Amino acid sequence: MPYVKSAVFWFIGLLAILLIGFWKSYFSIILSGPDSTHHFHGLAMLAWVLLLINQAWLARSKKLDLHRKTGKLSYVIAPLVVISGAMVSFHNIAQFENPLTPPALSIFHLGLFSVFAYAVLYVLAMVHRKSVHYHARYMIATALVFLVPGLSRTMGQYVAPSGFPALDFYQCLYVPLAISLALVAWEWRTGRVRSPFIVFSVLWAAMLVLWHVLPHLTAWQRFTAWAASVGG
Repeated sequence: MPYVKSAVFWFIGLLAILLIGFWKSYFSIILSGPDSTHHFHGLAMLAWVLLLINQAWLARSKKLDLHRKTGKLSYVIAPLVVISGAMVSFHNIAQFENPLTPPALSIFHLGLFSVFAYAVLYVLAMVHRKSVHYHARYMIATALVFLVPGLSRTMGQYVAPSGFPALDFYQCLYVPLAISLALVAWEWRTGRVRSPFIVFSVLWAAMLVLWHVLPHLTAWQRFTAWAASVGG
């Protein structure tokens, strides 16, 4: 499991992407600018990524007893990530002048679907907590869920203005799927494909399909309009 053993470094990389991507809009003004909803979500997400780093490092260091003890923090942090993620999705859609434009409808879907996917993957990680092969992979998959927000902002705010080739927001949506499929291919080459990254790939592929479909559905438009009316 070379990539599982090196997961701590990938989680540190995710933390760096999130810090860079959200530096201007959150971390640089953390004491004065963000509203309480974004504070709640930002701190919950930061706690989750730091927990991933801690757990991966303890597992790599074979401090499994401490890994199990600190892992119980996830029973508090994970629900906070879900609740704050839903809250910030409702809050953000309420800020659109017209929340019923196709981009707004799709972005609202991305926020809520990410929360749903994270919850599914976390629950599966806990169900398989006694199987290191499955548990570790599902925990890695939870990190993939939250890659797009930081990556797209890093590309748009730093990479593109510097003149280097950069992915646009829509292209960034495909990065988690590309990574998960690459991991599935790696496992196939080694002779044993386990389900976690297949589950993530199916979830993320569904998200991409719904990105295009939902804006055209009246039911989604009505739900989004309601969310915008209560999310402010």
